[in-house]
Amino acid sequence: MKKENYRWLFISLIIFFSIVLLIFVKPILGPFLLAFALAYLLSPIVVALEKREMSRRWAIACVFIGIILLLGTTLFLILPKLYIELSKLALVLPNTMQEIDRYIQNFRANFRSTGLPSQVAVVLDEHLGRGEVFLAEKLQNFLQRLPETLASLSLFILSPVIAIYFLADWERLKKGCFRLVPQRYRLEWQRVLQDINHVVRRFIRGDLIVAVIVGILSGVGVMLIGMDYALLIGLLCGVFDLIPYFGPVIGAVPSIMLGLIKSPLMGLKIAVVIFLVQQLESNVISPKLMGDSVGLHPLWIVFVLLAGGELAGFWGMLFAVPLAAVLRVILRHIYFRLVSPELPSGDKDPVS
Repeated sequence: MKKENYRWLFISLIIFFSIVLLIFVKPILGPFLLAFALAYLLSPIVVALEKREMSRRWAIACVFIGIILLLGTTLFLILPKLYIELSKLALVLPNTMQEIDRYIQNFRANFRSTGLPSQVAVVLDEHLGRGEVFLAEKLQNFLQRLPETLASLSLFILSPVIAIYFLADWERLKKGCFRLVPQRYRLEWQRVLQDINHVVRRFIRGDLIVAVIVGILSGVGVMLIGMDYALLIGLLCGVFDLIPYFGPVIGAVPSIMLGLIKSPLMGLKIAVVIFLVQQLESNVISPKLMGDSVGLHPLWIVFVLLAGGELAGFWGMLFAVPLAAVLRVILRHIYFRLVSPELPSGDKDPVS
């Protein structure tokens, strides 16, 4: 057996056993994945500081000190306000749920007396009852899982510490991965990773900035019309705006429902504010900041969003587009490899 065959066998075994190991340790993967994402996003800043004749350790320290100060200031300003809004919502919600239940019961009583055929009335009454039970079960499950969810989130405190280790050995990790690849393919792998890196960074940077702007505009807009839960609505609109196309609609639904708790007119006002912000985003903000950041046709984006939502819910929709963009880059390189397999002469090994 040739040396290259042994290499591929070795790599295949590593991949196989890594997948098996990841399946068994799935519950603790979250902090490591978040740490890797942090290191990936912060690496360009560290490299930029290194170019200013700063050692890598000091560059990493400066970046994390800056992040801690920014997060600390943000949390100091936001958390108390968010806590007050959630406390007010917790006080109002039980009465609101009782009122909604009363509306549903009145509606069921009214359509029974409308002269509908008895079988139609029974079917409608049955489905309304099921819908009420479904919503109650979902709310109960959410409240039961909330302590467990909050406890699991405590693991993510480790992520910044793990990210520091990733950043400290970032270049060595990259070179180690390249050395697993046969030498004649290394330059091609480097090109693939560079293209993936370009697409993903561009998408994440643009998407995050747009989401922050949308969240701020939505929060300020609903605050100006006199809504109590402006910060909560801003957070909802900003977070869900990370999902293309469907995200604004998903974020608008709970925001409008919060407005309806106060009055139907307030719900309508919030709907108008969100509509205006989305028009501003789609026509001004996104074209300026993102453009065609992933190079995918809108039909494909809609398809991968629906597929991601079907496979993994919210998280599937959140990561569907960047994963599709990465797959597009890989398939494009495979296609050009098959059409023109020879690399240009004079290419240099990226880690030699």
